[in-house]
Parts: sequence; C-alpha cells; structure tokens
Amino acid sequence: MYIAAHLVRRAGNEGINAFVHEHPAELTWPTEVDDIAALADEDPGYIVASRIDLEPGGNEVRAYLDILAPERTAIDAIERALRSLRGDLAERHNPTVFKSERVVIRFGVEVGLERLRELQLDTLARVGLDLLRSSP
Repeated sequence: MYIAAHLVRRAGNEGINAFVHEHPAELTWPTEVDDIAALADEDPGYIVASRIDLEPGGNEVRAYLDILAPERTAIDAIERALRSLRGDLAERHNPTVFKSERVVIRFGVEVGLERLRELQLDTLARVGLDLLRSSP
C-alpha cells in the first residue's frame, strides 16, 4: 500500500491532498529501502481512497508524507513507525527516509516550514491514517 498526504498550495489557496493506493496481490514487496521508496514514484498502485482540497496538477508541494507498506499491514504498525520517526525527527535531515519493520516513510517540508516539521508530520499523518481507516 502507498499512502500519500501532501500539503499543497496554488494561487494563495492551501490544502491537503491525500490518496491511499493499493498494489496488486501478486506484487513481490521489495526488501531494500530505496526500492520500496521508489514504488511511490514508479509504481504507486491504484487509488482506492482520496481527499482532494486542491485540484491536482500545478500545485506547489510544501510538505509531503509518503508511507509505503505491504498490503494489509496493520494500522498499528504504521502508527508505531510514525511515532518512531517523530521521536527522532529533530535528529534527521530534511527530507528524510525512515524504515521501521516493513514500513517505509518519506517525509519532507519546504525550507520555510522546517521549524514546523513536527506539526506538519502530525497533520499529514492524521489525514493519511484517517483516509486509510475510511478506505474500502
């Protein structure tokens, strides 16, 4: 699965666009962090749930949270990974890639939001997890 939650802006308007993607059951989940993270760009899967505050296309991405995990990964495992990342976020570069168990997280903010990284992570994580909980 791939959960994307992005803080976006266009023409003075700002919002969060979020998507839950699923991958085909026959997908062999990669084992290397770089290969897992690349799925978000190369093979995101198909969208099963979305929240769109600003029409996609042409938006400036101010902050992003990408969560990748094998299909049917327990939400508890994703929440644990997010808590672990948040626990040492101050020690990590911006942007960062983080792995906990089988969950890989990519997170970054634009320079102007660096002092608000924790808030951005919390906000995007809440939106992404709420969308995952509501997905079919």
